[in-house]
Amino acid sequence: MLIDLKKINEPLKLQCDLCIVGTGAAGLSLATALSNTPLNILLLEAGGLKDEAQTQALYDVEISGLPHPGATEGRFRTHGGSTTRWGGQTLPLMPIDFEKREWVPYSGWPITYDELKPYYQRATQFLLVDQKNFDSDLLIHLNATPPAFNTSELYYHFSKWSPTPNVRENHFANIKASSHCTLLLHANVTKIICNENKTHVQQIEARSLTGQHATIIAKNVVLCTGGIETARLLLVNHIGNDHDLVGRFFQDHPSAFIGWLNTTNPKQVQKLFSQFHKQRLKYSVRCTAAQAWQREKRVLNISSGIHFIEENPIYQNTKEIYQDLRHLRFSGATLRKIRQSIRHPFKIASPITQYLLKGRSYVPDARFQIGVTTEQEPNPNSRITLSERRDALGMPLSNLNWQLTALTHYSIQQFAINLCDAFHHANIGEIILEPWVLDNANASQESITDQFHHIGTARMHDSPSHGVVDRDCRVHGFDNLYIGSSAVFPTSGHSNPTFTIIALCMRLADKLRGGQYVRQI
Repeated sequence: MLIDLKKINEPLKLQCDLCIVGTGAAGLSLATALSNTPLNILLLEAGGLKDEAQTQALYDVEISGLPHPGATEGRFRTHGGSTTRWGGQTLPLMPIDFEKREWVPYSGWPITYDELKPYYQRATQFLLVDQKNFDSDLLIHLNATPPAFNTSELYYHFSKWSPTPNVRENHFANIKASSHCTLLLHANVTKIICNENKTHVQQIEARSLTGQHATIIAKNVVLCTGGIETARLLLVNHIGNDHDLVGRFFQDHPSAFIGWLNTTNPKQVQKLFSQFHKQRLKYSVRCTAAQAWQREKRVLNISSGIHFIEENPIYQNTKEIYQDLRHLRFSGATLRKIRQSIRHPFKIASPITQYLLKGRSYVPDARFQIGVTTEQEPNPNSRITLSERRDALGMPLSNLNWQLTALTHYSIQQFAINLCDAFHHANIGEIILEPWVLDNANASQESITDQFHHIGTARMHDSPSHGVVDRDCRVHGFDNLYIGSSAVFPTSGHSNPTFTIIALCMRLADKLRGGQYVRQI
């Protein structure tokens, strides 16, 4: 069932078994996992079905630390959340990411990789990708031959891309037709009202920008609102912060271009590192620091990929023309691209031939740029606090103080050296590093940017003195409040967080389905 709070003429009061706040990947995966149960589910979405400038402005933030474009450009206040914009890249965390590592302060999850592994399998179903593993299975499936790397130092593997990254496309019709699942649009949560002892959420209050109110009483509440907004909601409502942990340990995935690959065999580079396409699915190649090498060098988890930079945009034009025609979009810009492309028929023919006959991406006359994405050291001073400025609903804005530590630059530097040696010894080519990479005295953070991944502001730990939620993602001290987002990650790994978010929500669904922690109202 679908209700738009903006269209309600009088205050709305609703009761449900489960209230899910947020309808991005976390909220929709949780609702989907519980769709075959008798639970009465209410999904609260702050936005509507389309982008709205006034609604999006509620995500404005104040920046007091390093620049962080993803705080505004990487969050979308609409049904489907950030999945309406992401590319759909799917990659699990590695076993080492769950371990307590003595060289990474505040590392260690209360759960293991093996505990989450079966839920990764279910997450693949939700994202409509295959269930093959991300290395040996795909090497066979894609008929790929890895480079001659030392596997104890460098790990050659793949990420998968969802064919339908906008997850609401697969679930909106079912939600709209459901008799026990309700989607409430334009419902901005402003208050989470608890009992006197702060052990139970009694009700939630939500408002639209046009003044309508809703009150929700739920047996269980799950905040699926992302790393930044989750911290803001908890801080505004004085929840979960007895030990001053809410908002702390904010992490992203620091990323940078570290150099260029010079090679006498560009075809070999394209064969080893360009994207694979098979059975309507896309796969990207990743070269990641092996777990043994991370332990030896005492570095963060870090990964690399090759970006194929086209000097002449003919190939990019061809891809955009294909997408325009596929989605029945035809404009003056499309026509100009067609005219430009037909002047270079051979450069168009090569990528098309590679794709159709070999299932490979191919960029003519490409230059090869090396990019890296690294885990961020958990740092309590990298954090979300509340600003004195307020939004249109009267809620304090989030103040984001993103901070990096010396371990980030050290990890990039050591990994870059490792890549140079590996590519040289595998006869792939020579990597020419950017000067800042090896400059210990002036390790400029200007070359490093975020990846729109908001992690760690309500971290998971068995002890309430060291975490905001327990191993089941339940806020410490509460019997009916949970968090479903990357806010609960103690550490980030190098992988995109969405796949792990969905796996954790699938795991949480099992807890809720089994009746654990359910309190009657």
